Amino acid sequence: MPDARSTLLAGLLSGGGAMAWTMFEFAMGWHNEQLDVGAKTGFVAIIFPVIAIVWALRKARQAAGGVISWGSALATGLAVSAISAAIGLTFFAAYYTLINPKFLMAMQARGAPIDVASQLVAVVLGSFVVGMVITAITTIVMRRGGQNL
Repeated sequence: MPDARSTLLAGLLSGGGAMAWTMFEFAMGWHNEQLDVGAKTGFVAIIFPVIAIVWALRKARQAAGGVISWGSALATGLAVSAISAAIGLTFFAAYYTLINPKFLMAMQARGAPIDVASQLVAVVLGSFVVGMVITAITTIVMRRGGQNL
């Protein structure tokens, strides 16, 4: 596993990047006036955990002398995902209640059965599920000789 600093930085990149992207979408009106646009652009945020986890796994492989074990890879991916989930939980709790409470109301008006608690659960679970998928795919590539990854 890489040093704690690298893991922390990767988690901050993942969670902070998603947070920044959400605020950009909000500023563009894609979370209220143009919900259809926001429904499509939200997927762009996947780039942040991908970059963060790949970088953290590269650091872990480097720290292990060029070969990463599954245990080290999973621990690294889990740590990055946990940091990202903590940031996401804190940010989205504020986003849905203070920054943009109209977002959930707009989604409910469209018939979506949505509330703050379910959204926050989705943020945390999504962080871990997406993080573990990214970790698994990246580790497979790295272990099969993807030295340039």
